[in-house]
Amino acid sequence: MGDEMMLAGKPKSQFYKLPFDRNTRILRLNVLESHTEHRAGNRPYYMVEKKPLSFKKGVLTIRVKLENEPPVKVYLKVEYDHLLISCNIDTDENYLGRYAYRTLRAMLWNEFHDFEEYYWPECFNEATGKSKYLEVICDRYGVDIRLKKEFKGFFRPDDYFLHIAERKVLERKYVNVGLATLNHEYLIGYCLANTDPVRFHSNHYPFLIPYSFTLNADNKTVKSFTGFLFEEEDSFEQSELSANQTELNSICYEMKKIARIQFREYGDSDERSDEIDDLNSSNKRKIFELFNKALPMLSREPFTHYLFTYGMRNIQKKPMKKDMQVARFSVELPSLNFLLSDKGDYYELKLRFKVKGKVFHFCEDRIAMFFICSSSKPTVWYLLESETDSRVILFFSRKNFKIQIPKGYYKEHFEPYVDEIKKQYELEIKYK
Repeated sequence: MGDEMMLAGKPKSQFYKLPFDRNTRILRLNVLESHTEHRAGNRPYYMVEKKPLSFKKGVLTIRVKLENEPPVKVYLKVEYDHLLISCNIDTDENYLGRYAYRTLRAMLWNEFHDFEEYYWPECFNEATGKSKYLEVICDRYGVDIRLKKEFKGFFRPDDYFLHIAERKVLERKYVNVGLATLNHEYLIGYCLANTDPVRFHSNHYPFLIPYSFTLNADNKTVKSFTGFLFEEEDSFEQSELSANQTELNSICYEMKKIARIQFREYGDSDERSDEIDDLNSSNKRKIFELFNKALPMLSREPFTHYLFTYGMRNIQKKPMKKDMQVARFSVELPSLNFLLSDKGDYYELKLRFKVKGKVFHFCEDRIAMFFICSSSKPTVWYLLESETDSRVILFFSRKNFKIQIPKGYYKEHFEPYVDEIKKQYELEIKYK
């Protein structure tokens, strides 16, 4: 008994246990009321005053005042598949008291409540009560629990993790070394147009768009951009372009036709929603294949740029020079590389990439779905060899490219994901 974990000054075994829905932290009203004869009456919400006081060692302490009664304290602890609850009056492991019941009943607005925000296993030091992973703010507005910046990728049991399916690798053609000869009479360059692929105005998948420009006296840098080239307005004769440019322009125009992302609208049927998803997936796959076809030619062009468009509608006739960023497109193949490190009481899984065996770290604001840059060379773009790689990078980019997993549940809840990664990618292990 002396070694038993204490929660809010009480042995853990003396807390009442209520089960959640499978693989969730959701408690339902029918489950709650099957554990007690107490009922809240016709006004279960408005007759209960609740004020969260603290969140220590994973225990949420709430000050609860029922109508015309003195305040009490109720304690909640969220476990993997159940909720532990007690109070400073009468609730124990065998009896769900009135104060505990009324507190929970008031939280179940829609006949259920998700306690996920209070589920932080293995996060608190038992001796000090502090957490290296969490920032807990208690003020007059209640309790705010957030991950510290360096632990943005913290993983809890049942958190979503990307399923890494079998990778389809596109064959890439080799290219003659060296840049194409510049035609000073007809100056054409190529721009990688990119934006965030989420619903906002007129978003699109990355695509290439040609542009015309003038040179400075040094014949090495752009003086001004005179216009984007659109298929319906392309006035260049085929004889004025190199064979490389003619084929690249054709690819650019084909990309632009299918680059716009389609979004579901309110009221769309399931059938219509499926059609939109299938169309987007098909267009995305085609654009990736077109990039793979274009890359050997694109890498030879002496003038190439990158533009973050903020939406298709912002691609006007004339590019703004301040927005066009110099870019170089490499034909080298980047390969994703994972590093699993022992950090003491947790493991960290980090995503990097390699080019010719050299490890690079991602440049976080230089990711264009199928293209990536390194933090050390942010103007050099590498085209991924698999569409699956782009989904892996997108997932890890939202977590600062690293995921932290406490050792207490690593083997049961995360090791299977690592085993899946090893089947498709290189994994290095660094022991402490």
